[in-house]
Amino acid sequence: MRRRLRAPVVLVLLLWMLVSACSSDDPTGLAGEPTDTILEQTRTAAKNATSVHITGTWVTQKVEYQIDMRIKADGASGEIVSTGTRVQLLRVGVDLFVRGDESLYQPRDGRQDPDAVASAEVLRDKFIKVPPDDPAFARLSGFTQLHPLLDELFRLEGKVKKDGRKNVRGVETLALAANKGRGGELYVSLGGKPYPMRYSPGPNAGRLDFYEYDTDFPVEVPRGDQVVDYGSLNPAQPPAPGTDAHQSPPPSSSPTGGSSGSPSGSKSPSGQPTSTRSS
Repeated sequence: MRRRLRAPVVLVLLLWMLVSACSSDDPTGLAGEPTDTILEQTRTAAKNATSVHITGTWVTQKVEYQIDMRIKADGASGEIVSTGTRVQLLRVGVDLFVRGDESLYQPRDGRQDPDAVASAEVLRDKFIKVPPDDPAFARLSGFTQLHPLLDELFRLEGKVKKDGRKNVRGVETLALAANKGRGGELYVSLGGKPYPMRYSPGPNAGRLDFYEYDTDFPVEVPRGDQVVDYGSLNPAQPPAPGTDAHQSPPPSSSPTGGSSGSPSGSKSPSGQPTSTRSS
């Protein structure tokens, strides 16, 4: 009798262990909720985040941008690289500083511009404090704004369905795909808070990872000898980075801005989540 019972008991134990292992990947049970509920909880978690680290690539107007930014409510620090130009962004409170090498200030059409060469000599490797009323401020500052960037993750276009699980930087996530991925993909953490962990606006449009949530980091105003106020330069003000008529502007720093170069691919960024339909 005991021998006959041993096999069923072992089978029950194995099944219990299997169920326990599967459920441990989703302790919150979020994966079993409707997609509307998952999106709402993810949106709430993102809204309450105090900081995040964002890395990845973004493609807009056939130009690829490599992004590595740490962002929190009262500051940001990081860089954006595109077409051989590296731009360092630093926001301390409401003040935005930009630093780049000489290529940032050179005309992109290959022409020789003595004024640009002179400006580059003065400005290279220096932080430029960008005036709030300058057009460049609106484009660049959005890359340093925490919640406008996170809000952009919910621009999923089309019917949203669950699309399996994926490990993103060591975190078990649930994939949500809009229009079979053509309308965007969002990966939501299944461990702890349902933070968005990865987002792609669509095929060939790049991908961004989001991690180190709620991790503080220092931001400090650069030393005086590291800063150039380009509004005080003479005889003429150099062009704001990315605003010269001969340069290709960077993607709008702000997903909430109205520029067609905003990092939302072909989507028209409004700063408000687009309506989605769930399965």
